[in-house]
Amino acid sequence: MMEKRPASFPAGVAYVLPGLGRGGTEKHVLDLASRIDRERFAPCVISTSEDAALSEEFAASGIPVYRLPYRGISLRPAKFLPLARDAFRFFRGFARVLEERRVGVVHAYLPAACVLAMAATLGRGTRVRIVSKRALCRYKEGHPVYSFFENLANLAADAVMVNSRAVAGDVRRTERFAEGKMFLVYNGLDVPPGPGGKGPPPVDLGLPPGVPVVSYVANIREDKGHLCLVEAARIVAEEFPAVRFLFVGREDAEAAPVRRRIRELGLERVVVLAGSRRDVAAILGASLLVAHPGEQEGFSNAILEAMAAGIPVVASDAGGNPEAVEDGATGILFPPGDSRALAAAILGLLREPVRAAEMGRAARERVRDRFGPEGMVSAVEETYVELLEGRPLSRRV
Repeated sequence: MMEKRPASFPAGVAYVLPGLGRGGTEKHVLDLASRIDRERFAPCVISTSEDAALSEEFAASGIPVYRLPYRGISLRPAKFLPLARDAFRFFRGFARVLEERRVGVVHAYLPAACVLAMAATLGRGTRVRIVSKRALCRYKEGHPVYSFFENLANLAADAVMVNSRAVAGDVRRTERFAEGKMFLVYNGLDVPPGPGGKGPPPVDLGLPPGVPVVSYVANIREDKGHLCLVEAARIVAEEFPAVRFLFVGREDAEAAPVRRRIRELGLERVVVLAGSRRDVAAILGASLLVAHPGEQEGFSNAILEAMAAGIPVVASDAGGNPEAVEDGATGILFPPGDSRALAAAILGLLREPVRAAEMGRAARERVRDRFGPEGMVSAVEETYVELLEGRPLSRRV
């Protein structure tokens, strides 16, 4: 790591994201940037796409958002020149934000933004460059180009933030130039006031009153395990025909196989695809339990949100899930991809609502004790100061 000059505060911090959709990472950055100590840090956000779903929330927290769309590059002559001009505008705009905001810390999230941010800061004198790893690395299997560029980003970075020990181990196995740079900060969020408790589902979902609801909050992507949950829903519905499985999250092309399998199994009444929603808290409040079958989780905000709401979670024993869910106490872990084991865990909690309620209360206390936002924010602030002042990482893993 380069030797740093004495730091001056407040230091500008630029959070770089590939978009501002309503995903777990984007909400994490919103929580972090809106709580960070403004006497020491001046946050802004750079989005490398036009996706602006959370722009209003950032603006309401006094956090400027700069949208600098980047369409990529192509070697085809017809596309090369216009895309090259776009790339030039992107890097020029990025440099302008760094200068105007007096950015001392560039903190990038998600692979594409990490690569772009590290490239955009080369030769700019940026004091601290951080890339974040929030999921397992299976998405790079069969894509060596991804690995090549992410390794270059690691090389350029001063530090690599991971959100679970599982992610740290996976980075060690699959990436280069991160060893000695990794530091761990768990996601953190507020526990809602009051004792928690059940309420009716949002009326527009059209669910019959009093039905047991199993919810899953995740954008529909291949690695999120929606198909596994559809198979489990078929088994559960045989014993509990009134049950409803509520899938909450953005749909894109990868949702087609999920919809097709629902039709094949005749589960259109049982499995409801609700799309992206702003009322997730109300949906959780109406749920008896939350399922989370994703197989590449780093450390899921959606799981923490369910636990904070006092809802027991049935989650795959993958990634950082075991670091959040205490098996048998705050929820149940099942082997990734095993739809029968997932169904058995859900059935067990539906049959024993008292046990499910006890797990929910324990889950709520676990979040309050171990995963509060204050701890997350103070850990990040402490690490920024260490890096700005050239000191060793106290949270290195």
